Amino acid sequence: MMDASEYTLRWEPLQVLLDDGIEELLQNHWVEVAMDKDSIPLDPDWDRMFILESVGEFAAAALRRNGKLIGYNAFAIYPHVHYKSTMYAFNDVIYVDPAERGMAGVRLVRGVEPMLKALGVKKVIYHTKVHVHVGHNDGLVGDLLNCLGYKHFENLYSKLIG
Repeated sequence: MMDASEYTLRWEPLQVLLDDGIEELLQNHWVEVAMDKDSIPLDPDWDRMFILESVGEFAAAALRRNGKLIGYNAFAIYPHVHYKSTMYAFNDVIYVDPAERGMAGVRLVRGVEPMLKALGVKKVIYHTKVHVHVGHNDGLVGDLLNCLGYKHFENLYSKLIG
């Protein structure tokens, strides 16, 4: 078990993450979990992310061990359109290098909660792929969407932190 002092978790500018190899981790992440790879290529819109980051609507937390980037947890952060007085953090991507998983993943999820709270976030939303994780029955709306050709591909989880 790694000593907690070897890990750091903090918001980092996208440019720093790009300079430190996030694209390789992102590629590995895409290979591991993406659906329809032959039709939808990994093609990050870095320019748009930089714009959103510049106005405070996108933030990426970097998990490092001994200075090496081993994971990330990125969010779109803005008030919900139905609850404009409440700041939400919508998880965009979360990933930990498979060789580093275990408690590193716990640190990544728990560690960002106070960081998000410090940004004024009250509710955090995560999504998970059902083809990667065990899902649950989505109910009548899910049944309808399945019949209409939609793929059940994610589950959502939320937590009040503020």
